[in-house]
Amino acid sequence: MSRLKSRLLHYPMKNPLFVTERTALVAVTQGRVLEICFETEKNVHYYSPWVTDLAIVCLDGAPGASRHDTNDRGLRVERIFCGSEATSLPFEDSSFDWAVSALTLCRTKNTGAILAEVRRVLKPSGGYLFLEHGRSADPAMARWQHRLRKLWLDCGGCDLDREIDQMIVAAGFRIEKMERFQFGQPRFLSTMARGLARRR
Repeated sequence: MSRLKSRLLHYPMKNPLFVTERTALVAVTQGRVLEICFETEKNVHYYSPWVTDLAIVCLDGAPGASRHDTNDRGLRVERIFCGSEATSLPFEDSSFDWAVSALTLCRTKNTGAILAEVRRVLKPSGGYLFLEHGRSADPAMARWQHRLRKLWLDCGGCDLDREIDQMIVAAGFRIEKMERFQFGQPRFLSTMARGLARRR
């Protein structure tokens, strides 16, 4: 069952075209970047050469020791394992130029607290880039997502029924741009929101 859940958790990412989505998402990043995730290796290879430091905060499992390394492009990477119950991030205020999440907010337990922390550690000029799936803007599809929510939480481990934009705004961001789109099948799982938010 655990193997099945692992396969289902990020089903859209299995599509080879999702490489393009991930590359486009992080292409503008530079300087010091924070990534909030559940799988620490998904996006490392797609960051811009202008990124000098990458801190990856993993919200999966129990807290663990941090790891530091340098990838083949010379990018300094710090992997921090905060655990699934985390409500805070171990960084000073206004520490990062960019923050990133991709297929993460559907699984966070303390979403409001984590997003508020992302806002805190971003510089006033910084940006938060997100690529998430959640509730559809199509009322008929949204009703199906609501009906399937509990089943998919049990089987797939993520919440289909989250209003991603509202969660981000509630944490003190303003959404500068956002695009909704459908990415593959099944439709109830592949309603995507890609955008850029900044601190209010």
